[in-house]
Order: sequence, then C-alpha cells, then structure tokens
Amino acid sequence: MDKDIVLEVKNLSVSFYTDQRKNTAIRDVSFTARRGKTLCVVGESGCGKSVSASAIMRLLPELSRIESGEINYYGRGEPIRMDKLDPDGELIRQIRGGDIAMIFQDPMTALNPVYTIGYQISENLLEHNKGMKKSEALDKSVQLLKAMGIPMPEQRVNEYPHQFSGGMRQRAMIAMAMACNPQLLLADEPTTALDVTVQAQIFELMADLKTNYNAAVILITHDMGVVTELADNVSVMYMGYVVEEGSVDEVLRTPAHPYTKALLSSIPVLGRGRNQDLQPIRGATPDPFHRPPGCQFEPRCDYAAPQCTQAMPEREHVDGEHYVRCFRYKEVLKNE
Repeated sequence: MDKDIVLEVKNLSVSFYTDQRKNTAIRDVSFTARRGKTLCVVGESGCGKSVSASAIMRLLPELSRIESGEINYYGRGEPIRMDKLDPDGELIRQIRGGDIAMIFQDPMTALNPVYTIGYQISENLLEHNKGMKKSEALDKSVQLLKAMGIPMPEQRVNEYPHQFSGGMRQRAMIAMAMACNPQLLLADEPTTALDVTVQAQIFELMADLKTNYNAAVILITHDMGVVTELADNVSVMYMGYVVEEGSVDEVLRTPAHPYTKALLSSIPVLGRGRNQDLQPIRGATPDPFHRPPGCQFEPRCDYAAPQCTQAMPEREHVDGEHYVRCFRYKEVLKNE
C-alpha cells in the first residue's frame, strides 16, 4: 500500500430516491488522494462532482444512499471504511472537520449568520482539541485569519459573516477548514462568484497550505484553467462516471476521451486573438432518468460508433497513470 495515500474511493455508486424513482448520480467512481498532491475533479454541472465530496464527508441528504463501493481513509493507520460509519456517530464527528476538512461552494450559506467568525472557528478548534481553553481557541482564530491575509484580524474575529466580503468569507472558511491541520482538504468550487484577482489569491493560499502541511487536496471545479495551474492529477466526470483520469500532463496534453477533448476545444486560449475557432460541445446532457443505453456521451460524441450504443465502456489503461472509458480512444489519440 502506498504510504502517501490518504483517501481511496473504490467503485462508489450513490443514488437519490424521489417519487418512486431512482437516479444513480454517481456510478462506479474511483479516485485516490495523496499527500502533498492536488486531485482536480472536473466536469460540467450535474455530473456528480459535489455528490462524490458529500459521500466522502457523509453529508448526503436523507433521500440518498451509497449503493456500493468503498471509501477508505488511511490517515489513522489502519484503513477506516467511511462508507460504513454512522453519519451521526462519534468517529465521523472526529474525522469530519479534524482529519478531513471541506471548503463549501457558497460561504454565505456554509457560515452560520448568527455567530461571529471567531466563534465558529473556535468551535471547530475546541471540538477537536479537548484540552484547549476558549481564550486559546480565540487567539488561534486570530492567527488563522491573519495567515489568510484578512486585515485587522483582532477586530474581524468578532464580526459576523454579513460584515465580510465574499472573498473574506471564503478566506474565513479556509481558516476554519485548516484550523486542525487536516490531512485531506476537500474544496467544492471554492471561488464561485469571486473576482478573478480574489480567485487567484484563494488558489495561492490553497497551494501554500498543501505545501506547508503536506495535506492531500481534492479540488472540485469546472474551470480547466484552474486545473492547468493547480492539479497534479485529474479525474474527468460525465453523467456520474469518471470517463478519464491521469496526471495533469497526460490528460490535458493527450486527452483520450472525446468529452475531455471537447472540453479543451471549447475554451479560448490566451494569445490566439479574438478570431480563434472555438468548438462548443453540441447537444445537452441527457435526462438522468432517461439515460442513453450505452456510453453516456454517445449522443454528443463525434467519434460514436454502433458499439457505443450497446454498453458503457470499461476502464482502459492508456499509458502511465492514464485511464479512459472509451471504445474509440485510440482514434481520439490519433487525431491529436
């Protein structure tokens, strides 16, 4: 077993049950988080990225269920099957926020509006450091806010979330997440609706935290530019499946899945001018309750063949750490 592995997700499937119907939101998903490395999980809205993170944290809503697979956490020596833990039990409470921390997409809804920022950071510290005094937790909260680049932290620590800007709220969320030096940081699109300059600062903070604490990072995003800058490894998701995975160089330089290639072709490249040829992905994602019978990307794929309508492709090894779910990946690579 690789000692750098902090978390391993194996063949995970999660379903949602509504009105006597079942939607399997993620299917047979596997990925690994390693110390000091960033795994970027990318894909368009609704592909299952956030559901994967919620399953890891055991924060899935009531009408959902882990159908199959394993979530193994290795941060405490012997592997802990996260998928088997009681979502309200003592062990998951110790791991969640302490060993594994999460930065949510919208800090305004993730932060409690009736408590000060300092109280909320201190609460996390006191929960996972039983011998710590309240005054020590508040002092530590000030230090964390200062480390996040928030001005006048001694004053700000006593303010409420509505008194912080969007960027400052996200910094406060990161401070709360990093308060207990987690071994794994989950970041679910942490820069949504933030200015570009603030986004760059947030990502720089995350990169520093990964380096300084040797933490594993799973970053959920739909921004391929972010992937280029921050990722060590990439998992590309579509309609609940990981359709391509590998190192950032393997996936972005030699995409083997038509969906990955289409994503990259639809992004403008700086320096090519305003007349560059962008190729949007045709069609739309299918209704999850009326999925295509075979490959989920087949209705939108330029490489589709008759066999693609029969079954979802199995995971194929391309090279190195590079894997893909595509019957015609060799043709995709030839056209690079």
